[in-house]
Amino acid sequence: MNKFDQLFAAAQPLITTGHHGVDTPPVENGDRWPVSTVFRLDPADPVAERLDDLTREAAAIAGPGHFQTGQLGSAHLTVRALERYRELVPPDDPALLRYTEALRTAAAQIPPTTFALTGLILTRGTVMVCAHPLDDHADHLQKLYAATLGPDGWLEGNEPRDIWYVNLIHFAGPLPTPTTLIDWVTTRRNLPIGELTVDTTELVRFRHTPGLRPYLRPETLTTVPIGPAVNHRPANPRTGPPPARRR
Repeated sequence: MNKFDQLFAAAQPLITTGHHGVDTPPVENGDRWPVSTVFRLDPADPVAERLDDLTREAAAIAGPGHFQTGQLGSAHLTVRALERYRELVPPDDPALLRYTEALRTAAAQIPPTTFALTGLILTRGTVMVCAHPLDDHADHLQKLYAATLGPDGWLEGNEPRDIWYVNLIHFAGPLPTPTTLIDWVTTRRNLPIGELTVDTTELVRFRHTPGLRPYLRPETLTTVPIGPAVNHRPANPRTGPPPARRR
């Protein structure tokens, strides 16, 4: 049984009995939705569109009000969370500048990295897509980044990430038909979704965005290319960076 299977097995009784995790909009100095480093999917990529479709399907079963994290423009893989939540993160913020320099140093040492997105699971608080690295570059980036961050890597210093994933839904309330959701995910446990090649990283902060499809919108703070910084388009302040592309 791999780590994804373990998470799924542990989550099912909690979800069945209504003891699942419930997310809330972030608060100042809270431990959720802080400045983070991510790989974000290109909204025009067919893989991103497929994730958006799956997010809509999952949300229809989970019920209203949950955060639809896997929607277009939001779907991402988290490399590392960096601090507690702050409402204000100005461009000249000293910590942000240090994070950026550490990320540039680390990302320049690896080539683009590719993932296979295959299968869904439930965790205690999410509907998750499993991402399987097809090379060792992403894991190497994590190690390099931890080293270049030094003391600034305190938040996850003792809890290194050991899986890659894209969350489709963060639960933010009750689940009216939990067994239906479990069955829906179970039938998609090995669903092939597509391959994703990543050549750009972002430092982002998250903004709670209510509406018909509520979510925590990733807002680009800094864009850093993977590999030597040549032939990479700069970030557009309105649309963000040139994101991950499909292979």
